[in-house]
Amino acid sequence: MGANVVWLSAIVLEAVVLCRGIIASLTRRYPFFYIYLACILATELVRFYCYEFAPKYYQGFFWNTELLTIAASYIVILEIFRSSFKHHPGMGTLVQRVLLTVFVLVISYAATDLLHGGLRSLPRAIAELGRDLRYAEGAVLLLLLWFFGRHRIALGRNLLGLVAGYSFWIGFNVMNLALFFVRGNEFSTGLRKLLPVTYVVTLSIWCVTLWSAHPEPERPALEVLDHEYQTLATRTRLLLARASTRLARTVRP
Repeated sequence: MGANVVWLSAIVLEAVVLCRGIIASLTRRYPFFYIYLACILATELVRFYCYEFAPKYYQGFFWNTELLTIAASYIVILEIFRSSFKHHPGMGTLVQRVLLTVFVLVISYAATDLLHGGLRSLPRAIAELGRDLRYAEGAVLLLLLWFFGRHRIALGRNLLGLVAGYSFWIGFNVMNLALFFVRGNEFSTGLRKLLPVTYVVTLSIWCVTLWSAHPEPERPALEVLDHEYQTLATRTRLLLARASTRLARTVRP
């Protein structure tokens, strides 16, 4: 009963955040985020229906839809970086390319489990994909926070709330997934039970900070970005080339 209350609370909050985004025209400012939220809401409604009226199919349906929700969550990172670097298109384009490349590399790496273990390893492969994507998302969020702290760039209330809520959610997911494969770990079991509550907290943060549209602060042009862009672009190409080479060696028999 308690689990259902938390579950239904999350569904209601998702619907509220989505409706307020439409009313406040925030869906135009953050379209990727609201597409993600609509996807999650639709999935949760079907999952809840399956859990209540066709429980024997729930586990299979959960893992089949989990891959969709994991992939959809990654576009929130794209949204955050797209909005953050809106005034610096060169840096923004580079970051989006890097994020998409990382996404493809992580999916390709997780697919090796299916190649070696067949469909029997699908739940494990999806869990590992979620874990690796959460690691990647956590790393880029830390990089984003470091960047804005270094250059003292202010974020508007809407974007700050989006970042704060998602960072909170990703942080707990990273801890949970890091311990997912540790057998007999009591802390891991307790953390997994707490995870739905942390999602409700995340939705509450979004509900408050995205209730209405707030003006974005003016961001002064940063001349240092031109130099950093060239340096980062060169280093990124080298890192991605190395990662691709290692992935190719892993996939080969």
